[in-house]
This record gives sequence, structure tokens and C-alpha cells, in this order.
Amino acid sequence: RQRRERQLRQMARRMAEQAVHTGRRQVLEPMPANERRVIHLELRDHPLVITESTGEEPNRKVTINLKKQG
Repeated sequence: RQRRERQLRQMARRMAEQAVHTGRRQVLEPMPANERRVIHLELRDHPLVITESTGEEPNRKVTINLKKQG
């Protein structure tokens, strides 16, 4: 479980970098609520992106969007 959380945190940071680099939102694969929570917590203090969960259970996904500037 700790290994999975570490993988999720790494993926969150990588996808946030990709969102910033490309200027496009990133939509992650569907995942359970506890895994989505890891993503949200990892990126909540990121200066350039925000996260939100979208879709219906059991196919809810995390979307990583760029914060609006200004």
C-alpha cells in the first residue's frame, strides 16, 4: 500500500509537470476514492495546477488543470 501511494504521488507530480509544460489539462485513469485522495493531497499546494474529481463512480477520475492566471 505504501508503495502504491508513492507511485501515485510520483504520477501526480509527473502529470502536473506535463499539464504545465503542454498547457493542457491531464485526465488520469479512473481510480478508487482513496487513490484520488492521494493525488489531490499531493498537488494541493502546487502553485500552478488544481485538481478535481470528475465522472461517476466507479469511473471517477482526477483531472489536473492549470490555475487561472490573474
